[in-house]
Amino acid sequence: MTSWFSDLKALILNPIGRGADQVAQYGTIKKGLLTFFGLEFLFCIVLGSTLTSLVGFFMPAYYREIAAYGSLIIVATAVLIFIAETVSIYLNSAIFYGLYKLTKSVGTWNDVVKGFIYGKILSDIYIAFLIPILLILGSWILPHSTDFVWFLIIVVVGVALWIVYVDVHIMSRILQSTKLKVFALYIGVAIVGAYIQYMLGLLT
Repeated sequence: MTSWFSDLKALILNPIGRGADQVAQYGTIKKGLLTFFGLEFLFCIVLGSTLTSLVGFFMPAYYREIAAYGSLIIVATAVLIFIAETVSIYLNSAIFYGLYKLTKSVGTWNDVVKGFIYGKILSDIYIAFLIPILLILGSWILPHSTDFVWFLIIVVVGVALWIVYVDVHIMSRILQSTKLKVFALYIGVAIVGAYIQYMLGLLT
């Protein structure tokens, strides 16, 4: 068995090699959810600390009030985000698993949920690093030339494609299936999800 930190480290350092294999063999839903919540909580702490500092700089009279309620706000935000994201993961897993069983494959429900959880973890890490980098590059480049907007767009598209590829690779390793099959199932999940949202929109 491996620890959640060992799984996360391997997944970050080598997502399409040892990391995916380690998660496929030793990763569990419990460890994945704990890791996911920990990262969400860390993100909320960083964001909350940044906002508290900004409030203290621009509105020093309210700094004590914000700082006093800061911990409660951070915990509540982290829990709400975690619950919302977990519900989304399980709904997408249900759609994926339903389509997956139509192919008469041998993967289990737990395998599918685990794949979605670890894929979500890695996607959030990439996005968390990408946003500040884009903000820094944008603040440096855009004032000098708007032509570099295309460069930023290419970077975003490139990272998005890499995230999709890594998610597909992780799921294919867990299910011991081909990447093409997993990618087709992901497209099916997107179509079914969009249809459900459309039908819910009609009902409202």
